[in-house]
Amino acid sequence: MEEKRQDRRLPIGIKLSVSNLYKENTNTIMDLDMDVEVIDISSKGIGFVSQCILPEGYFFIANIELSPEFPQIITDVRVIRSNAIDKENYRYGCEFVSISPSVKQMLDDFAAQL
Repeated sequence: MEEKRQDRRLPIGIKLSVSNLYKENTNTIMDLDMDVEVIDISSKGIGFVSQCILPEGYFFIANIELSPEFPQIITDVRVIRSNAIDKENYRYGCEFVSISPSVKQMLDDFAAQL
């Protein structure tokens, strides 16, 4: 199968907590307190697994710590796809809404260490 991704996905195992989801000033889903396991990251977005069902097109703020050597990344992400893994778990693909060149460089530097 031909790879269609613009940037290489990096395997990673970090935890995030999602509290609120929002959709372009119209709907907000508050107080989720949901834990997710980020399984990969690229300069375009993240992939994660969760037991919660999240609607596509919604946004949340992600605080991502790649490792102690790198500063924390705080950015908005948008849920762009979801797939059921089994009866209890779902895999999600999210894109970064906006990411600075310095954060992209940090992700490139992180990839070089792997």
